[in-house]
Amino acid sequence: MSCTCSRAGSPEIAKSNQETRPKIRTLKPVDEDPMIGETPPSALNSWLTPNPLFYIRNHFPFPSVFDPSESTWEIAVDGAISNPHELRFDDLLNLPRRTLAVTMECAGNNRRDLEPTVPGNQFDTGAVSTAVWTGASLADVLRTADLEPESVEILFEGADSGEPEPGKEIQSYLRSLPIEIARHPDTIIAYEMNGEPLTVEHGAPVRLVVPGWYGMASVKWLQRITVLTKPFKGYFQTYKYVVRYQNGNERPVREMQVKSFISSPRHKSILKGGAICLSGFAWSGRSEIDQVELSADGGHSWESADLLGPSTRYSWQQWNYSWGPAKRGHHTIISRARDTRGNVQPMRSVWNELGYEVNGATSLCLDVL
Repeated sequence: MSCTCSRAGSPEIAKSNQETRPKIRTLKPVDEDPMIGETPPSALNSWLTPNPLFYIRNHFPFPSVFDPSESTWEIAVDGAISNPHELRFDDLLNLPRRTLAVTMECAGNNRRDLEPTVPGNQFDTGAVSTAVWTGASLADVLRTADLEPESVEILFEGADSGEPEPGKEIQSYLRSLPIEIARHPDTIIAYEMNGEPLTVEHGAPVRLVVPGWYGMASVKWLQRITVLTKPFKGYFQTYKYVVRYQNGNERPVREMQVKSFISSPRHKSILKGGAICLSGFAWSGRSEIDQVELSADGGHSWESADLLGPSTRYSWQQWNYSWGPAKRGHHTIISRARDTRGNVQPMRSVWNELGYEVNGATSLCLDVL
């Protein structure tokens, strides 16, 4: 079944603030120190997330950076390379520009859905957003550094720092990437977001953007790039952002898992009978979405939704479905997605100690008059 629903956004870069900023400009607050906020439900109907409503997740307070309109920022490039140097902001601007539409999701998105409750920010659905990012390919930067043959990882350091938890030493936010991901042409050092210069809350003046990976990999306020000959074992690499299962097994958090959600109508809506248009989004790491299905009978039967709107490798896929309820009363609608690699969104999320990669099939409750 198909329907005609309004849709917003496109992969074209917005040309003005008005194109990226709706009337409602308030994030859904999660924490204040450091600042953490979810994209509100009103903005989750748009393919392109307005900059002021793009979710914010930080481990430490915003660093004291200069006015991002200035161009005096430098990134130290060192480690196992033949050419240690300082990479200036203007140097990035002189490299070929690369522009990508990328959906970014916090690894703890939907953590509130897990039972029993796990520690960490209790995100609902809004720790996910999509923007068009512009910057220089990290591969171009690494090419000028001349990496040594035994290099295995690239370490990235942000200008933010603090105690990751009480009793731990003060440290910068540090994350590493495997060489093959760092050298991928779509891993970029970004300086624009939806056609505008980055703001401080989103990593100005420059940040890493790692398409397809959870947001913890996209280091903000990037100030140092270090080439390593051994895997990095830092706090945010081997203690946090690790999926630890009940059976004792664990693995690192990396690519986003296949996932979907229903953005319209709102949960617990009361609607009149007749055809009801359901819509939402689906995404899956570094793969495109192949199918989104809806069920109104607890998963016993499924119907395919229509995929529409922009479709890129790294951005979410919008979908619509026209549902005709068989009777009045209370209904629960479930959505699930499948990507082009055959990965299917599970019916239930897998509980893990820190509440990462929550991607169980989502449900929407409606009352039909």
